[in-house]
Formats: sequence, C-alpha cells, structure tokens
Amino acid sequence: MLKNFLLPLALCLTVTATAFATVQEKVVTSRRYKLTYPVFTFENAKVAKKVNKEIKRMVKDTRGLLKDPVYQSVATDYKLLQETEQFVSLTFTSWNYTGGAHGMYYTKGLVYDKATGEALPYTHFAKEVEAAQLKQGIADGAFKVFCDDLQTTSEAPFLKYSENFKVSDNYIVSEDDRVYLMYQPYELDSYAAGVTYVQLPLNK
Repeated sequence: MLKNFLLPLALCLTVTATAFATVQEKVVTSRRYKLTYPVFTFENAKVAKKVNKEIKRMVKDTRGLLKDPVYQSVATDYKLLQETEQFVSLTFTSWNYTGGAHGMYYTKGLVYDKATGEALPYTHFAKEVEAAQLKQGIADGAFKVFCDDLQTTSEAPFLKYSENFKVSDNYIVSEDDRVYLMYQPYELDSYAAGVTYVQLPLNK
C-alpha cells in the first residue's frame, strides 16, 4: 500500500523538479578575496550559460578591483530569493575594503527570465512609477520602506538630501511575491540600515 503511494508521489516530484534550476555554489578564495557565487543549471542549457556568464562577469569585475592598490580585499556573495517556472530572483553583493572601520558593498537585484536568460524589468511584476511619484510616496508613507532584513521599517531619512532621486534599476521579487526597488546604503538610510527596499504595488 505504502509502495503504491510513494511511487506516484516520487514521479510527481520528479516532474515538478525538472522545471526548476539546480544551483551550485562556487567559492574561490585567496589571501585577498573570497568570491562566492551561484552557477545555475536550467532545462535550457543555452539560457543557463547566458545567466552564468553575466554573473561570472560581475565576479570578475569585483576581483579586478584588486588591480588598484587602494583595494585591500574584496568579496562576493549571493542570496537566492525565489524561483518559479518562469523566473529566478536573487541578490548579488560585491564587497570591498580600502581601510577604515568597515568595507563598502553594492548589492544588485537580479531577476532572470528562465526562457530567455534576459533580465526582466520591474514593470513585469509591478506598476510603473515615476521618480517624482516614488519620492513623494516614500516621503508621505504611501510606499513602505524596509531595511536590509525586509522586516524593519525605515523612515528613509536621507531622502530629503537627494536632489537627483531616481527610480532604482535594482529590484527583487521576494519569496512571498512582493516587489521591492533596492537602494544602496546612504541613498535612503544609513550604512547600519543596509540596503533599503521600497515596496511597490503589484500589477494584479
């Protein structure tokens, strides 16, 4: 009886799993760097190669900073946020240290179409916003802003100093299907707040 149940279940899980990617974590280290990044395997090998090539380029760019003696050490890391049959969403962080109390980092949001390997715009998931509308919405609380943990709210205290505020090119789709524009430390809040995330209304 149990065998008759488990076999169809196993087949079902196998069919479901084939639509999703295999992610292998790659780590390359030396005295001055630790480069951690994902290597994807999709059903479409050409698409996977395209996505992996872009990620490896970002890793190479980070490592290349060491050619400048001002950089003492560098690192990369990533976090896989969500994957569906249609897309994969992750963050990729490039960190560097030039001395002082702490290093500096830049976190990029990456959302790839699994059919083409192309980066999807945020408007694929959320309503388009203009810079003035977004700035006003953040200021009056119409758009919620969160710190790096996506739980702690931020008042975006640095917004008032931003003379050339723009709609960020970086965004993520979280595991609960919410869409957030990303702003780097010091753009909307302090270094301690980390990357700040502005939640957008969905297209639905």
